[in-house]
Amino acid sequence: MRAAEWVARLEGSALSEDERIALRSWLEEDPDHRAAFEEAGSTWRELSLLRHDPGPLRDLRPARRRVSPTRRAVRIGAVIGLLVLAAGVARYQLGDPWLLAAADYRTAPGELRTVTLADGSLVELGPSSAIAIAFDDAERRVKFLAGEVFFAAAPRTDREPRPFVVEAAGGTTTALGTQFVVEEAGDGADVLAVEHRVEVALQQNGERQGVVLSPGQEVRYTPGYGMGQVRMRDVETATAWRRGMLVFNGASLGHVVETLNRYRRGRIVILDDRLARRRVSGVFATNDLRDAIETITSELGIGSRSIYPLITVLY
Repeated sequence: MRAAEWVARLEGSALSEDERIALRSWLEEDPDHRAAFEEAGSTWRELSLLRHDPGPLRDLRPARRRVSPTRRAVRIGAVIGLLVLAAGVARYQLGDPWLLAAADYRTAPGELRTVTLADGSLVELGPSSAIAIAFDDAERRVKFLAGEVFFAAAPRTDREPRPFVVEAAGGTTTALGTQFVVEEAGDGADVLAVEHRVEVALQQNGERQGVVLSPGQEVRYTPGYGMGQVRMRDVETATAWRRGMLVFNGASLGHVVETLNRYRRGRIVILDDRLARRRVSGVFATNDLRDAIETITSELGIGSRSIYPLITVLY
């Protein structure tokens, strides 16, 4: 199985540039390739963890006496639970295997990183973010893979006539000026114009949908629902993460949790969809988010439980 071969190869020495290109091409050939790769990676790490510390599996040797169906079900449940926990620990420690393979630049939870591209464009990656570079003779294309990224595109000139294009969630953002932000939003993306203008486009049901944003305008699009309505957003608040702050002003709890999850290795999970729609306001320093959950739960009058450091459940 090709996916298993690639996972095994990644566990060895670092990939050469040709191997990275080959892996990326194979992953992009078919969505099933990515799914198979992720599953193979998860299984590999689960087996590795079990090999070093089998834990409860030491007690699951075949017994000579007959085991009742109830007892067998309990044992199977314990094994499944252990595998789920092992997968969670592996993802906590290693991150998303797809991003490890596909990204040219990426950040860990809570990490900020500034990159200067070959054309002079500046890119600021927020936490848990990733991009891949795909410049060619026709355009300067960047593939947005995850997180939140600020782009300051080098302008088009006689010496650099190629457009600067960011591909994200099936759509594209083309710089007509310089500065803009692209943020992951579920299976779609949010695009905010910061300076000058950007053109956002999406192919939906065979038709092209597009909008040009001016500074302070934002739009969300998703492959399933198309282009949303253009709305105004305060640029200073929206880009406060670049200055080490998170500012929420009546944001949905779902959005707040999605953002906080990029700043911490453990995951916050909301049990109730109605709870996810409740509104939250607050200002938090990104270098110290320990009190954020306590503040939010107190403000909303809700409960929380944690399995440190893997998961925190809000209910």
